[in-house]
Amino acid sequence: MKKSELLIETIEHAENILLKELDNFSVKQDTTVHIFEEDIAKTTKIHKSYWGIFGKVFTQVETKGKSFEKLALVSGWQPNVDRTALYLKETNRPLIVVGNTKIQGKTYLPSRGVRAGTISGNSYYGSELVYGRISKSNETLPKLPLQLTNYLSFLQEIPLLSNDEEFINLKQGKIYTNSFSKSLKTVFSRGELDLFGVKLIGNIIVRSDTKIKVAASSSLKDVLLIAPEIHIESNVKGTFQAIASKQIIVGKDCELSYPSALVLMTENDLEVPSIGEKKKHIYIDNNTSIKGIVCYLQNETKNRFEPQVLMKENTVLEGFLYCEQQMELLGNVFGSIYTSGFITKQFGSVYQNHIYNGGVSSLELIDEYVGFPLENLEFKVVKWLY
Repeated sequence: MKKSELLIETIEHAENILLKELDNFSVKQDTTVHIFEEDIAKTTKIHKSYWGIFGKVFTQVETKGKSFEKLALVSGWQPNVDRTALYLKETNRPLIVVGNTKIQGKTYLPSRGVRAGTISGNSYYGSELVYGRISKSNETLPKLPLQLTNYLSFLQEIPLLSNDEEFINLKQGKIYTNSFSKSLKTVFSRGELDLFGVKLIGNIIVRSDTKIKVAASSSLKDVLLIAPEIHIESNVKGTFQAIASKQIIVGKDCELSYPSALVLMTENDLEVPSIGEKKKHIYIDNNTSIKGIVCYLQNETKNRFEPQVLMKENTVLEGFLYCEQQMELLGNVFGSIYTSGFITKQFGSVYQNHIYNGGVSSLELIDEYVGFPLENLEFKVVKWLY
């Protein structure tokens, strides 16, 4: 066999093995080694893990001294015809739609259904309450895999690397790149960490024990941000995942490209926060667009009069929004919303299970979109890594 043919075969084998590993995707701690066709000494190494809220698959094929690697981010996929637009958990309350609200696509609602409402003289202006088939929801949301939620919890407490070579000391104006086939690099600060005028690409975790601030002068691609609080200032453009335990604030006019993610995972909130204390929530300000995932994980809260996720006017999420508590939708989701409840604060009053001028449409999301990290879905490649 010619060297060129052998290389092509090695590359194809690495990709085919990776795609096969997406069947019944689950993460294993150890690297799996397979030996095929011993006459040509073909060996395949496979490792599956997570990178933020996405799965990560690594395959390496060695044949007659030739070696080739393939790496990919992976997640669940739903065909457009089966895709959920809205899944609202059963709470024995109807959903109330007001103003220019529009729900389009397959919809799961509580047993009391959906009604038109009025807020301060503004009624519902649609011709139908839901533009799509309605089914009954359950008292629990469809679950994320336990393996994934355990990993996200572990990320908040992941031990620091002891090797100084794995740490990056940021300097303004510099570019830092790290391949996903190399050892992880970490940026760390015990205090507030300001990302200003730096460019970070690839297999890099940025961590702070308190807060990370992302300035518009920075450029982030495929990195993970991990801190209790993460503030993304106005006009930020990038592709990254922000994983927090208290608060994520996204400023105005931001463009977070696919596959980005905002993930807030917090402890059970058994007491109503005292006056003046910051509420735990995800806040997305006006005219911001996000392509990817927004996810709020919290089993229990007594704070029933504040939204835990807030999308302001003229915000757009293309992808998947999952909220285990309440959210306020003033913008639009092109894709799917799974939530325990809606709330809107208008004209000095609080309206529970109301959507006011918000929209969700599963039909507006391209069929090829991958990024539904729910259990028992078919997994596909989100993007090839480097």
